Amino acid sequence: MSNSSEIFGWCGKILKVDLSTCGISELQTMDYADRFLGGRGIAAKIYWDEVKPDISAFDPENRLILMSGPLGAVGAQGASRFEVVGKSPMTLPEGFCYGSLGGYFGPYLKKAGFDGIVISGAAENPCLLFIYNGQAKILDAADLWGRNFSEVQQLLKKRYGDDVRFVTTGIAGENRCRAATLMTDQDGAATGGFGAVLGSKNLKAIAVLGTGKPAIARQEAFNQLNRQTVKLGMDRGEVSRIAYPAMNKLEVKGSKKANCYQCGLGCMRRMFRLAPDKEVIGKCQPIGFYAPWVKKREGEPRETSLYAKELCNDYSICTLEVQYILEWLEHCYQCDYLSDEELPLDFPEIGTAEFIENLVSMIAHREGIGDILADGLLRMEGKFDESVLGHFNEQFPGIGFGYDMPREYPLSSLLYATQPRASYAMLREISTLTNYWMIHRHLPDKSPMDAELFRKVASRFWGNDQAWDLTSYEGKAQAAKQIQDRTLANECLVMCSVAWPLMISDETPDHLGDPALESKLFSAVTDIETNEAKLHEYGERVFNLQRAILLREGWIPIESDTPEEFNFTRPVETSINNPEMIVPGPGEETQSIKGSVLDREKFTQMRAEYYQLRGWDPETGLQKAETLQRLDMADIAEKLKPLGLVS
Repeated sequence: MSNSSEIFGWCGKILKVDLSTCGISELQTMDYADRFLGGRGIAAKIYWDEVKPDISAFDPENRLILMSGPLGAVGAQGASRFEVVGKSPMTLPEGFCYGSLGGYFGPYLKKAGFDGIVISGAAENPCLLFIYNGQAKILDAADLWGRNFSEVQQLLKKRYGDDVRFVTTGIAGENRCRAATLMTDQDGAATGGFGAVLGSKNLKAIAVLGTGKPAIARQEAFNQLNRQTVKLGMDRGEVSRIAYPAMNKLEVKGSKKANCYQCGLGCMRRMFRLAPDKEVIGKCQPIGFYAPWVKKREGEPRETSLYAKELCNDYSICTLEVQYILEWLEHCYQCDYLSDEELPLDFPEIGTAEFIENLVSMIAHREGIGDILADGLLRMEGKFDESVLGHFNEQFPGIGFGYDMPREYPLSSLLYATQPRASYAMLREISTLTNYWMIHRHLPDKSPMDAELFRKVASRFWGNDQAWDLTSYEGKAQAAKQIQDRTLANECLVMCSVAWPLMISDETPDHLGDPALESKLFSAVTDIETNEAKLHEYGERVFNLQRAILLREGWIPIESDTPEEFNFTRPVETSINNPEMIVPGPGEETQSIKGSVLDREKFTQMRAEYYQLRGWDPETGLQKAETLQRLDMADIAEKLKPLGLVS
C-alpha cells in the first residue's frame, strides 16, 4: 500500500453495529485493505474472523456484511455495486455465501463516510439503521414492519427526502423465507437468503444520506481513463436484447435506460412503463421469468411478466427460486402428483396476474404449501414423496441461475464446482464471447466477433491459446483460474460484471479490449501502483480465503469440487444462452454441443491440473501452506493446520 498517510479511494472506516446491545463502533478499513482491497475481499475476511462455523444463519451471531470498495462513489464507470456476505439460510447445509447489488446504496454509503457495514445481534423490536455523514443511529421501525419494498421506499423518502438510499426486505424476509432477497433501489437484489437474515435481526432497513466523496489521488489521469472506458465499452444491453429475443417479446412499450450511480455504460437495466402513472425497472432473468406462462394465455397483457417481477421484488422473494417452483408445480399438476389439498392453487389460471399473486403471497406469508416452499427447494426432501421430488429442473443450482452448464462447456464445470453458488460474474465471461460471436454470424454489423477474434480474445483474457475451444478440456484449468481471480479482484473493487472486463471493442484496430484497465483505474484513484498481474493476485488471495472458509465449514475437497451427476450422464438438449447449440471450431467451422456430456475422466484430470495451478495438493484438493504464505496469509494457514485442512 501507499506510504502516504492520506487515504485515496477508501473512506477509511467500516461501521460496526451490534443490534443486541445497540452498540455502534468502527473498524479501520486500512487494517484489511492492504491484503483484501474491499468489497468481497474485506467482507470475506471479516466473516472469517467473526462468524464461527457452527452457528446458524438466523443466529444473532451471524454477520450481515455490506461492503463497498475503493472505486465506489468516485465516478468510475460500472463501479456502483456493493457486496453482501454472510451465512446463508438458502444453502444446504447453511454456510458462507455472497451476493452483489447495484443501484445507489453502495456509493451513498461511502458518501456518508463508510466503506461498509458489519451487523451482528438481533434487536428486540423492529428497527431502522439510519446513517448520515459519519453518524449512525438505531431507530424504531414499527411503522415499517409488515410492509413490502415499495411501501418502505415511499415512507423512507417521505421521512428523509428523495435522495435517501436504502436496503430492505419485504414480508418474505420478515417471515424468514429462505429465498428472501435483500432489496435496494434501481431493481437491485441479492439472492442467497440475505433478506431473511436481515429479517431475523429485526432490522427492517438501512437508510443512508451523505454529502461527502472519497478523495482521488490522480484526478486528471482518472478522468482520462474514465473517458477511455466509455469509448472502448460496448453496449451489452443492445447485445443482450439481440441475443435473447424472448426478452423483446414482452411487447412492453416506453422503455428507457435506468443506469446505476454515475454509470454511462449500456446494460439491460431499463425502465418500463406499466401504466400512465406506473414505471418499473427490469433486467435479465427477473424481467421474463413468468413470460413463458404469460405468452401461453391469449389476451393476457404482456405487462403481466413485468408485474410478476415487481411482485416478487415487493415481497422480496428470489425470482430464480420462484421460476423453478413454477416449473416443478406445473409438472406435478399435469401428472397428478399432488392432491388438491396439497396444491390449493387454481392451476388452469397459471400465467395470469392473479395466479402469481396467490403463489407469491402464500410463500411470503408461509400459508399452506407456501410454508413448505418458503423453506426452499433444497429442503423439500422428506416433505413429499420421492416420485414428486424427482421432477425438479435438473439444472437447478440451489442458489442462482443454471446456465452455461458443465455438460455444455468443460470450462464451466470448474466455475460451478468450486463455488457455493452459481457465479454469474464468472459465467458471464463465457456467455459474453459466445453471444457476440452468435450475433456476428447473423448480424455482422452489430458485433465484430468473428471466429478469429473469438480465439484472440479468449487467448488474451483466459491466459492460453487453447482456451478458445469450448468443447475441449485443454487449457481450461488455466482459464478457470484466470476468470476466478479477475472476478474476485473486480468484486473487491465493486466493478459490475455486466460492464467488466472490457473484452472487445469497436474502437480498437484489432477489436481487443483492455484487460489492464481495471488496474489502471485502481492506481489512478488510490495512488497505489499496480498492474493486471498484481490485481489478479489480490483476487487469488481472496479466492483462497473463500476456500479456507468453505473448508472450515465442511466443504469436502474433490467430492464437493464435482459438478452435479446429471452433467456426466444426461446429454444436453437445449441451452438458455446458446439456442443454436454451436460454438466456434477451427477456422470458420462451427462445432455442435448438442448431446454433449461432461467426460468424467477428463474432468478429473482437468481438476487435478487446476489444483496444481492453484498451488493446492492435487491429490487431496487442500491448500498448501506455502501457497497461503506466498499470498501473505500465513495467519490463515495457522488456523487451518489444527483442523487438518492444509497440506
